[in-house]
Amino acid sequence: MSDVTTGRKRRFLVFGIINVLITNLVLQLALLLMPTLLATLLSQSVNVLLGFVLYGRFVFRVQRLHQRSAWRYLLLALVVWCSNWLGISLISGVGYSRNLAALLIVPLLALLSYLAQKWLVFAGPRA
Repeated sequence: MSDVTTGRKRRFLVFGIINVLITNLVLQLALLLMPTLLATLLSQSVNVLLGFVLYGRFVFRVQRLHQRSAWRYLLLALVVWCSNWLGISLISGVGYSRNLAALLIVPLLALLSYLAQKWLVFAGPRA
């Protein structure tokens, strides 16, 4: 295992917790003030701004963030946003509050995000 990959999951958890706390604070407040579609879009925008640099530089230790990675990260953000919006809508549709629904799907979205970033967004050249 190389120095680049050592501790990657741990770093993802640490920076992920920071990003999730900030993003979810924005989401929880936004859900009180606006429709789910707009609230999730706002929180996902905050997530993208924080996440690309935090995860690229500090988790996956990419020396130089490339435009191709940025486009892939934006595509991932779109998928996560749609998943978040749909998940909140479905869970709240069966009687849970939108705020609780948003918290319940965090682990699933985090797993999706980590795997996509590892294998698609910040993946280095393969031998």
